[in-house]
Amino acid sequence: MLCGAARTIMIGYSAGGGVQYYLELDPRIDDLYFESSAFPAASDQLDAIAERLGLPSHFELFSYAAQNDMCPPEAQETEVPWYEPQVGIDWLDAVSKHIRSEPQSVPNAARLLSDFTECKDVLTRAKSEGSRWHFAMDI
Repeated sequence: MLCGAARTIMIGYSAGGGVQYYLELDPRIDDLYFESSAFPAASDQLDAIAERLGLPSHFELFSYAAQNDMCPPEAQETEVPWYEPQVGIDWLDAVSKHIRSEPQSVPNAARLLSDFTECKDVLTRAKSEGSRWHFAMDI
């Protein structure tokens, strides 16, 4: 759960103003990395798309531990969530299919789809190497 202060900062940056979303892997794979500035720029639209498709919000696939210093102790993330790669692959496939059919539904659809392809490639390799994942953000 993201505390109010951290969520306000994240939403304030969701228009792409200085935020990068990235994957954290457990265990870490040294030469494997994904980050995107197009993803946070489309955050509000992606949340609405996920809701329409009956998918979890991408916000539910995050760890907010890096923002704990912005939260009161009772609202800090104490247990880091980890997901199997297939969860992310399925989410990316469904949302990408929607964006390809309705590119006007998100800003910079071509860039976002490219980033999602890259993210899926990282998750596919993470799956083959037995890593779990979550989204995180760099503010």
